[in-house]
Amino acid sequence: MSQVGAAQSNESYRELYRPQYHYTPAQNWINDPNGLVYADGTYHMYYQYNPGGDTWGDMSWGHATSGDLTHWTEQPVALLARGYPDNITEMFFSGSVVIDKNNTSGFGSKGQAPWVAMYTSLYPLQQDLPSGKQVRAQEQAQSIAYSLDNGSTWTTYDEGNPIISDPPAPYQDQYLDFRDPNVFWHEPIKKWVAVVSLAKLHKLLIYTSPDLKQWSLQSEFGPFNAVGGVWECPSLFPLPLDGDESNIKWVAMVSINPGGPPGTVGSGIQYFVGDFNGSTFTPDSNSIYNGNDNANWVDRGPDFYAAIGYNGLPQYQRTIIAWMNNWQYGASIPTNPWRSAMSIPRRLSLRTINQTAAVVQVPEENWSAIIQDKNTSTFPSVSGNHTLGDIGKAVDIELTFSSREATESGSSFGIVVRASEDFSQQTRVGYDFSTQQVFVDRTISGDVSFDDTFASVYYAPLLPASNNTVTLRTLVDWSSVEVFGGQGEATLTSQIFPSDNATYAQLFSTGGSTENVQLRISKISSTWP
Repeated sequence: MSQVGAAQSNESYRELYRPQYHYTPAQNWINDPNGLVYADGTYHMYYQYNPGGDTWGDMSWGHATSGDLTHWTEQPVALLARGYPDNITEMFFSGSVVIDKNNTSGFGSKGQAPWVAMYTSLYPLQQDLPSGKQVRAQEQAQSIAYSLDNGSTWTTYDEGNPIISDPPAPYQDQYLDFRDPNVFWHEPIKKWVAVVSLAKLHKLLIYTSPDLKQWSLQSEFGPFNAVGGVWECPSLFPLPLDGDESNIKWVAMVSINPGGPPGTVGSGIQYFVGDFNGSTFTPDSNSIYNGNDNANWVDRGPDFYAAIGYNGLPQYQRTIIAWMNNWQYGASIPTNPWRSAMSIPRRLSLRTINQTAAVVQVPEENWSAIIQDKNTSTFPSVSGNHTLGDIGKAVDIELTFSSREATESGSSFGIVVRASEDFSQQTRVGYDFSTQQVFVDRTISGDVSFDDTFASVYYAPLLPASNNTVTLRTLVDWSSVEVFGGQGEATLTSQIFPSDNATYAQLFSTGGSTENVQLRISKISSTWP
């Protein structure tokens, strides 16, 4: 398989809007993270990549590596669209990577355990394949490739691909929308499990295999909850409830486009909590809503999609990364020469909140290596605006304050970030006491001209803590804000495109004064060389 080299050294990583502690390729388009796998001290991240441009096309698997989920090195393209650039016969859509420690696939050699990637092949043309199978134009089918050098180079399983050619009966007509296999080893049945999406039918199909080559359909799940768009990029994983490893629940996570969280336009991610017996996922009754009018949202912001978790970590250590963009405007964001970034990696846990098992997220980077200049302030009371001056473009902000009764609609407290000196340009992150919601307001955040829906306000419900305080942690980068409310049960991820000199901040309190305010601002240094 031919390689396309990484272009990292050719770019400065200081361009306008270039994220300083979120992964971006040196140039070109990326979308879904793929094949997240950890091995021998290295985090591997593959991802959907266009080797030839900054919009979607010629989909291949890009590759980056990190020792700490923070400092990334772009590697050569791992799976290059077959026939690139002039005669594409197969594109490599999303999927996952596992390390086949017991060599169940037989791909191993000389004691080297193979890595196996399972992905969706998109065939632009009707063709006869080396395996003897015939595929139709625009067919999506599931294929595998293997690596014997720790994921650097890959060999496609041409003698057998695609290993799952068609959707099962009675869904054979869905071959245009059958994608995104997510694979894991399930020890109780000593088999591999793959979850694949029937995108337009809002169904997840669960398959099992002894060897990653021969797959048997076990069950299907869906449609439930949010069904306003196609279902994509599913995953299924166990988490202990409230840290109790004797009480294991399973989480099914699925992306949806369009039809994302309320108040957003475009894509988002929902989840279900339930049980998995090795063949069937059964959602808890309180994880399902009648009438498809509600859902459990992983993130309530507009820019968090296609998240998957790492294989190769301890069983209950679930670290995910998402595409920090939205299909509504993803191809139009004003970045150059790259387009799209990945979210902060996030450690997931499952906690009982309001009598319901809820996914909680904590940002996971090597903070001690990139945090500098911590500045902590305490304010007994804040009313109106309190200017904080120039705080920079990449900061970690933690804000804790007492909740209060709303004296009027719109009573709120929070912080303005990435503001111009006259505050005509700003992004507001705060808490509405009357509705008990966290919000991000990017209506005047900078360049909003590229899409009519971009200049909006986004909300996530958050009850005060038991001591009647609210905590908001906000990660600000050169073109994004990610807000983690409470213990991480409320998150909002939003791109912003402010001017380079928009580095000012201020606290705001509307509808009365806010008391017992604790503020910590830490500058974050660049992760790029």
